[in-house]
Amino acid sequence: MSLKRAIKAHGFKDFMRMGLAVATSKKINPPSNPKNEDLRRTKVAEAAVIGQDLAQEFEIFCELGKIVSGASQCMVNILDGKNQFTIGGIGLPVDPMLAIPQKMTMCQFALSSPEPFIISDLLADERFANSIITKPPINGAAYAGFPLNTPDGVVLGTFCVFHAEATELTSEQTRLMGQIAKAITDHILYRIQGANFTASRVSAMLNQFRLIVPDGTIEELIFFLDFCAFGTTTPENLIALQRDGIISKVKDRWMLSQNGSDLKAKLGLTNAGYRGHQSSSTAQSNQLDDLLSKME
Repeated sequence: MSLKRAIKAHGFKDFMRMGLAVATSKKINPPSNPKNEDLRRTKVAEAAVIGQDLAQEFEIFCELGKIVSGASQCMVNILDGKNQFTIGGIGLPVDPMLAIPQKMTMCQFALSSPEPFIISDLLADERFANSIITKPPINGAAYAGFPLNTPDGVVLGTFCVFHAEATELTSEQTRLMGQIAKAITDHILYRIQGANFTASRVSAMLNQFRLIVPDGTIEELIFFLDFCAFGTTTPENLIALQRDGIISKVKDRWMLSQNGSDLKAKLGLTNAGYRGHQSSSTAQSNQLDDLLSKME
């Protein structure tokens, strides 16, 4: 854990209280690893949500969870086998880049089952009664962790809540929290699918490019995408595309050649009408992401 990040995230007072809690608390005995722990860690890595600031993206789920459960704190936690990362939360400071040792967390107990892990009175449970979880600044008296279950049977992390007093969730609260946890998992999986789809689409575009321009490079494909998007690119890039035979100059205007038009069609680019422009010495920034978004 980075001391600087921890102090910045929690404030000096709560950081010192946390340190005191660690020093005076009974260590939590970690549970056995899930049977599919290797696969679970692989799926967590594929999710690619660790190391990014996605707090605003997941905050709405935590707001809903806090309302549904009546909890004082609600979090989306991802556990990579070594550390826990809170990628969204309400009721506590959140730093998505801050790693908390997994062995110190409650959520580690929710990784082995698709069912929620709920402790309605932490002080009455000998595993947690004198743990860091129950002391300031966390002050947890009840915990409910809803696993983020994927279709292939792994748990990426939890959608969890802490109550400041011993609390029994009703069956309806439990059901709704499980539904929100599923929505969070779906959101993460959609992110993975979107990244994979973009990567496969770029690969397909490069293959189509090389069918028409056998010796073409990735850089020249990007030049071509710039040209399709803006009608121009840098003078050096225009010469390269002309050499590839996919653009030509007609009366001081750069236009797509027949090969260029065929390539544009094969790449599936939207036909918004081409507008020729005179060559500009000002470089256009590569806008691959923008162009790809227009193809959705």
